[in-house]
Amino acid sequence: MFKPTTLALALMAACSAPAIANTISGKVTDESGAPITGAKISIEGSRLIVFTDEQGRYSLANVPEQNVHVHVSTQKFLHGDKDLGSITDDQQLDFVLLPASIENITVTASAMHNSVLESVTPVSVISADELRRKQQPTLGETLKTSPGVHSSYYGPVSSSPIIRGASGPRVKIVQNGLDVGDASRIGPDHNVAASTSSATQVEVLRGPATLQYGSGAIGGVVNVVDKRIPQQMPYETEGEAEVRYSSVDNGKFGKVDVTTGVNDFAFHFDGFKRKTDNVEVPGYASVEPDDDEVKGEIASSDMDTTDFTAGVSYIQDEGYIGFSVEKLDNLYGVPGHSHEHEHEEEEEEEDHDELEEGTKIDVDMTRYQMAGEWYSPVDGIDNVRFMAAYTDYTHVEIEDGAVGTEFNNDSTNVKLSATHNGINGWHGVFGLQYTNSDYEAIGEEAFSPPTTTDTFAAFLIEQKKVGDVLFEFGGRVEQTRYDVDDTEVEFHVEHADEHDEDDHDEDDHDEDDHDEEEHEEEALAFDFPTYDFTSVSLSAGANWEYSKGYSAALTLSRNERAPSQQELFSGGQHIATRTYELGLVYELDDDGELLDTLRDVEKEVSTNLDLTFRKFGGDWGYTVSFFYTQADDYIYESGTGLLAVSEEHEHEEGEEEEEEEGTPVYHFQQADADLYGLEAEAFISLNDTLELTVYGDYIRAKLDTENLPRIPPLRLGSTLRYQGQSLSGEVGVEWYDDQDEIASFETATDGYTMLNASVEYDIAAQGVDWVLFAQADNITDEEARVHTSFLKDYAPLPGRNFSIGVRAVF
Repeated sequence: MFKPTTLALALMAACSAPAIANTISGKVTDESGAPITGAKISIEGSRLIVFTDEQGRYSLANVPEQNVHVHVSTQKFLHGDKDLGSITDDQQLDFVLLPASIENITVTASAMHNSVLESVTPVSVISADELRRKQQPTLGETLKTSPGVHSSYYGPVSSSPIIRGASGPRVKIVQNGLDVGDASRIGPDHNVAASTSSATQVEVLRGPATLQYGSGAIGGVVNVVDKRIPQQMPYETEGEAEVRYSSVDNGKFGKVDVTTGVNDFAFHFDGFKRKTDNVEVPGYASVEPDDDEVKGEIASSDMDTTDFTAGVSYIQDEGYIGFSVEKLDNLYGVPGHSHEHEHEEEEEEEDHDELEEGTKIDVDMTRYQMAGEWYSPVDGIDNVRFMAAYTDYTHVEIEDGAVGTEFNNDSTNVKLSATHNGINGWHGVFGLQYTNSDYEAIGEEAFSPPTTTDTFAAFLIEQKKVGDVLFEFGGRVEQTRYDVDDTEVEFHVEHADEHDEDDHDEDDHDEDDHDEEEHEEEALAFDFPTYDFTSVSLSAGANWEYSKGYSAALTLSRNERAPSQQELFSGGQHIATRTYELGLVYELDDDGELLDTLRDVEKEVSTNLDLTFRKFGGDWGYTVSFFYTQADDYIYESGTGLLAVSEEHEHEEGEEEEEEEGTPVYHFQQADADLYGLEAEAFISLNDTLELTVYGDYIRAKLDTENLPRIPPLRLGSTLRYQGQSLSGEVGVEWYDDQDEIASFETATDGYTMLNASVEYDIAAQGVDWVLFAQADNITDEEARVHTSFLKDYAPLPGRNFSIGVRAVF
């Protein structure tokens, strides 16, 4: 049997014993000298974390000797920090914190994990408590009350965030810093796979802060943060469970969220189940309802969702490494997604009598994620972070029980970054990122060819504080490559003006000649080359605390964005948007005929300016951001005046000629554009229990010759919140202006006002905090149509809704 030698024992003892034993202790108080309980004290680049006791005292043992930077944070006060450099003995370090007018939450998606108020660029963080109050089935609807954020609202079943008027590939959705890997960037009817039901916070980044995640995210980044891979050992088993019911859709929702630890392992599990019926609305869902439309509901707007996530981490003082797996099954109806097979024979309809009618999407997603962090691996490096995710995403579109189009997207995302400590006062993060996406669509709605996308990127973000000014510089180099399968595009169109003239044509034409003139038929095969884009993006900014509790931040960035696969290669009917889409690579001649040649495309290049003013101390505060973007070769969809028609619409001899309804053809184009506006939010504590919030935003977006489509209107909102010992509640009102600044082939949208209210009652019993809650939305039952929605004329916002539920937090 092996017996350790004396030398081996000595080496083991030397390696296991701490090299230093310095201690930092002190007290954290407010301006009046009152102790602050529960403040978090941490050492940058290490796992050393303690919290202040009831007297505001703390003690950090075994502090490293080199590059000691102490941080203190709490949500109700401004953060404090002290760079001690190198220490050789014990230290006494006290902090006096100023009160914050808003929750000062740390932004995990920012390069240096700055707080909301320290950020150089505009950022919003929705905390766990606020998320529970705003919880909706979709991500876009959950976040839409944040200033500058709106929802694409494809009915109640699918929506994505719109940030500063930008959507689709210009807004990146990430889960714990990695791309969600779904198909939501392809079409508005494809729901975002990231859920906020168990999120600890959601971060909305705008401007240069997005450089860590992609050059294309010029609108912003939405980071959904949860505990699926625990980074710290919980003191004891913690979590929450919730059930709720909503009246507007007969909705039932239940969830559980648990984190626990055993020895050096932390375990996490969360899951939820949501089941709803069709959503009720005031009046008819359609602006111009058919004779057979049912009044008072949106057809095919039901949802049945199940999601489970499990994770485990191995945690040591030197860092952690963890793994998680998520399984999502989501079956939901799609309003306005009908393929309109009205002329099918009765026998075919009878074959599906036993099946549920309407169009549905059945999502099956499995996501594997790994993350790890190594603290202070070598001198000069605070930490090294590694993240990787593989997502197997599939959804099929089902019409009257029959499987139609199938969308598959297998994606891999790997990210490695390192944070370095002070080099002449500069702190920063640098990293590498690789993303692979293998996308294909099979079926009648396969409007884009199978595409493999590879993206390689390197990024660097640096910060330095000089006096009261925090400077930030960043850059990202990104190479994007598209390998596209050969495809054939069927293009059968008529001119819209000819379509109108045909209805009044009294001349006697031979029917075959009429059809030949009416339809310009093309069925062309395309052999695509490999498309490569190299994007270089740079940013610079500064945050100046020019007076105690006041700051002004200015950022300037230049972003290059490679066109997305949808913008490049779309070529077919996109039923979700009720359009026929033609990508940038295709070319039409002056007569609207599709040519057999491919045209050159350019990167989208934008220059962005952000100016933000903040007041964050005392009983009231505000954040006001002005932004301006000038974009060269901005990518947008332009109406062509053509109507795409199916060959099935050709009239047979002897049949009575009926009016033929085609699908508008939209062609992706590039032109210079200007986007500008402002977003603002103000808070005031009226007394110890009442707080008033007022917010609003305005966005203007236009090309040289016309407005851009689906831009949100002017919005103003206000919330009055009461926070008592056990009872809390709020009343909110939100007003949307008319939107008549519209693009060609777009219609104006009437404004509306929404009135909402909620109440909560806390009961603490045997270590469990029980929360009873009730909520009322759209109390006035107003008909509200969302201008940013492709379905605004077919799917208004839900009518009056009452929700009740109970939540247990332990």
